[in-house]
Amino acid sequence: PLPSRTVESNFASTTLPAFGIEVVAVANGTATLTWTPPTENTDGSALSDLAGYNVYWGQTEGTYPNSVKVAPAGVSSYMVEQLTAGTWYFTVTAYNAQGVESEFSNVASKTIQ
Repeated sequence: PLPSRTVESNFASTTLPAFGIEVVAVANGTATLTWTPPTENTDGSALSDLAGYNVYWGQTEGTYPNSVKVAPAGVSSYMVEQLTAGTWYFTVTAYNAQGVESEFSNVASKTIQ
């Protein structure tokens, strides 16, 4: 059990009930990702219906629980914010107007201090 605390002033005194404090990591790190928009489909044909990108990130390479859609297709960068200390891994996919998504790009990482 947590101990109770007494607060006193010149006018009164009271005892406060016990309470707990939780320390939460400050999430103030950022990582800016940039990429070159694709111009071809995987079969080599011209890419004519690029709609946007999905940016994925997490603290274990290969596991990306966080994601965001980035559109329109002309956008080629995104800043991930509110990252806590540690190493973060990032990857991007492209998707077309029908929602078909590419394979993951190469993986990039950044360590937040």
